[in-house]
Parts: sequence; C-alpha cells; structure tokens
Amino acid sequence: MTQAPPILVASNIQKAFGTNQVLKGVSLSVARGEVVTLIGASGSGKSTFLRCLNLLELPQNGELAIGSHHFAFGDGKRGPDKTRLALLRRDVGMVFQHFNLFPHMSALDNVIEGPVQVKNMARAEAKELGRDLLAKVGLADKADSFPSRLSGGQKQRVAIARALAMKPDVMLFDEVTSALDPELVGEVLAVISKLAADGMTMILVTHEMAFAADVSNRVGFMSEGVMAEIGAAASVIHRPQNPRLIAFLNRFHQRTIVPNAGGVIAP
Repeated sequence: MTQAPPILVASNIQKAFGTNQVLKGVSLSVARGEVVTLIGASGSGKSTFLRCLNLLELPQNGELAIGSHHFAFGDGKRGPDKTRLALLRRDVGMVFQHFNLFPHMSALDNVIEGPVQVKNMARAEAKELGRDLLAKVGLADKADSFPSRLSGGQKQRVAIARALAMKPDVMLFDEVTSALDPELVGEVLAVISKLAADGMTMILVTHEMAFAADVSNRVGFMSEGVMAEIGAAASVIHRPQNPRLIAFLNRFHQRTIVPNAGGVIAP
C-alpha cells in the first residue's frame, strides 16, 4: 500500500538573528493527521522553528513545503510576497502563548473575523461556524462574552476556535499553556487532545511532558538549534538516548533517567 505524501516538509531550515544562529539546519516531515510535539530547553530554537513554519520568521536557508505551498530560501532566492504569505497562513493556523483577542469584540466576533474578512464568508454562515467551534472548545455559552469577562483558559480556547475557523490544514501551538494559571492548563490541553482524536495535523511546542507523551505520535527534542532526537513519543520521553535529552527530562521526573540500559527510568 502506497503511503500518502507528507503534508509538511521542512528541510534544513536555518535562521540567525545577527550573530546568533538559532536554527542550524532543522528538518521535519509530518504526515496528515499526525501530532508532533517539540520539546527542549528555553532558547533551543523550538518557537523560532514553529514561527518559520508559517513564515512569521523567514529562514535564511532551507526549503518548506506545506500542502500546495512551496518556498525555498537562500542566497539569490527572493522571499515570498504578501499574497503568497497570506495564502499560506490561510492554511496554517497558529495559536500563541498570549491570546491576542480583540478586546472590543465578543468571543463569537473574534472567531468569525478571519472567515469574514479573509475568506469573504457571509456573516450569517460565519456565525453558524463560529458557534459550532465555540461549542467544540466548550464555550457555547460564552459567544457573547467579551475577553475581559473570560478567564485565561477561556481566552485561549477562543483563540483556538479562531484559528480553527479558517479550516487550516495544519495547526501550530506555541506553548499555549505557559501563560495560564496551573488550574486552567487542563481545560486547554483537553481541547487539543480532542483535536488530535479528530485527526487534526498539529505541531506543538510544550513543556507539559505527560501531555506530550499522551497526545503525540512523535516527539522531537531540540537542543542548541538542531533536532537532537526524534521518534515515537513513548520512546523519546521514557527511553531517551541523547545525553542532553536525558538531562533535560530529569528536570521533569522525581526519579532519574540514566543513560545505561537504553535510558530507562531508574528508581
């Protein structure tokens, strides 16, 4: 049986800010319906790589293909124009650490702004879609509420519904629970878990190790601007091989992961 081609292929993505080489050649291929989680210490390049996938940051070198969109970067290559960027971002949704909701709009109006303004969807149709999506994220009763009346977890769920309203092929989540109070984290992770169960293609950056192990098909560990290890979620998190990954994961376990015996968790 022929395997379907990947929906996303990033090849040798490189990005520097001045003399700081943040990404030193990161590659990733993601199949449709797959969930890939990126873990690693702060400053390892995870969020920068995610931002390169929807070209909020333009790589200096490498190639990117998402669905029908293809881009090449490097010396002598022209960057994508505004039209190509807009078309890419219609198909690649992104949810950030901070919610960035319009404070003067209700939850429903925040959700439908994209379909109405970008896709020229009729407002009545957009409202029906928006109410369905708010129900999907557990906020059917908050459609008319303004952001100032919502908790942090509720705001983040509205932000997820807003991204879904564009009907993207791929969803990117950049540490979407890091700005939330601990008691609100679970409600956002539950929404992402449901999206995974529904077959949404997703790439996540998170420090929630247990969640990453549960929801992901694969986990990639980034360190010092490279993809130091990637594989099945259970293997990477519970049987790591890379010494830097073992040291990183030891911060999240009361027991110690040791590199002998294949990196198993020792008492």
